Amino acid sequence: MNRVVVSGCGNVYRNLTLETRLLRQLHDKECILYLWVNDRTIVLGSSQCPWLECRPKECQSQGIAIARRPSGGGAVYQDRGNLNFTFLYRRGQADGARLREIVRSEIEETSGRPVEASGNDLLADGRKITGMAFYEEQDNMLMHGTILVDADLEAMDRCLTVSVRKLQSHGIDSVRKRVMNLSEMAGDITVSRLLRRLADRFFTVMGPGQVHWLKETDMPGDDYGYGSHEWIYGESPGCELVVEEAGGRGIYQLAFKVEDGYMTGPRLYSDTEHTEDHGRFLQSLEGMEYEEGKMKEMLKQYLADSGTDN
Repeated sequence: MNRVVVSGCGNVYRNLTLETRLLRQLHDKECILYLWVNDRTIVLGSSQCPWLECRPKECQSQGIAIARRPSGGGAVYQDRGNLNFTFLYRRGQADGARLREIVRSEIEETSGRPVEASGNDLLADGRKITGMAFYEEQDNMLMHGTILVDADLEAMDRCLTVSVRKLQSHGIDSVRKRVMNLSEMAGDITVSRLLRRLADRFFTVMGPGQVHWLKETDMPGDDYGYGSHEWIYGESPGCELVVEEAGGRGIYQLAFKVEDGYMTGPRLYSDTEHTEDHGRFLQSLEGMEYEEGKMKEMLKQYLADSGTDN
């Protein structure tokens, strides 16, 4: 049976909790579209370093939450001008490409302009409107993303610190120039209107079902610790020093402290959607004498040897 579930609050940690609960309680032959809107938030990918992706102190002073999702991919800024969507389904019981087409075709029809897929992004006029990421637990699959409807793009530019290398690869110099609100093309569109249109299209494509409008009192608490310091920041070093290298799967950032000239607590971050084990490489760096050029060369060689530059 198909379902649309609409969140009843703007708390990112509670919204992530409901998403996880829906994933873990998924039934056979069930496909769910979960729709949710967050208050001002920076949402990190599972393998990203907070200090490299945003300005935590500035975010905190402005009341902007910092969260980490279980899926990979890059950091995003969200506010009440974003619509988050999550498709949840059992492996083999739904087609991810077909579900993505629901979003692409709705944006295209709403905007009146061609919308094309580029990797896991949807672009109009060469600018990003939507980005998607993926996650699975056993045979339960999740594909989620956020649509820029009428978000504060100036705040996004202030809060995110996207890699200069990544921006240069797109021929631009700021986050703001890389993205676009849907409202720039369809002035009368709102988050609530798009939410209803997306729900209708979901049922048209996937078959009839029910809509569950949740109240705030229906929402779970932060049952899985998404708001905990440990989950968001983990054992990350202060990222005092960072060596960056581009691999075929994404941007890799080796972050570590230097104490008395020696490396401690090395961590490897990336925006890749692949789950990778770097434990042996990081263990080999612990206690090594720090040399900037050498560290960069070692990271480059490691990415080549491990196949992550393919």
